[in-house]
Amino acid sequence: MDVALVLCLNIGTDPPDIVKPTPCARKECWVEPFSMPAQKALETIGKTLQSQYERWQPRARYRQSLDPTADEIKQLCVSLRRHAKHDRVLFHYNGHGVPRPTANGEVWVFNKSYTQYIPLLVYELQVWVGTPSIYVFDCSAAGILLQHFRATDAILLAACGATEVLPMHPSLCADVFTSCLTTPITVALRWFLSQNEKSMGHLEPSVIDRIPGIMYPIFVLCCMYIGITLIEVIH
Repeated sequence: MDVALVLCLNIGTDPPDIVKPTPCARKECWVEPFSMPAQKALETIGKTLQSQYERWQPRARYRQSLDPTADEIKQLCVSLRRHAKHDRVLFHYNGHGVPRPTANGEVWVFNKSYTQYIPLLVYELQVWVGTPSIYVFDCSAAGILLQHFRATDAILLAACGATEVLPMHPSLCADVFTSCLTTPITVALRWFLSQNEKSMGHLEPSVIDRIPGIMYPIFVLCCMYIGITLIEVIH
């Protein structure tokens, strides 16, 4: 499998069509983006997202595209399809730093100088990515894109409905949909801690990050959780 990890975060600038409360979810891939310079944070989040995917598919070929232009995405997707040949390509899009998708089937990227948001038709995206393929759209109003996908050999995972915005609860991360796909047990445990402060107040959320690896039951539980989720999506 070939995987494109496209992050449109524009750290430090919120998109104009989303009003965020204070406090709100800020972490991306469990990384606090404002704890370091913006460019370093973007790169750290990209590396962390890749490592989360690699936990489940270590043999895949990964390519990151951080705050890209439309031309950069085209080059990336065409390259991945050429390499993948008849295998599946996964296209992951995080649009937390750009406006929500449009009814015309557009997602947003940047111009070269990062002074404008540039629309990108998912129709063009489908041409570049080809089939078979999987799309993950982690952005508000992601469900509005469903009607613009026609390929029968393409799986589309959308973070929310056509008229919904992403959850912003400060106890969760901003990319909670991605986290549920790649680190589901971590999400469940962090939410449990936040909802049971009386009985769990003595535990720091950071203890969850020290969950052991593949030789332990918790890893098996994660695999089962992911398997059940994928079965439900496919059916």
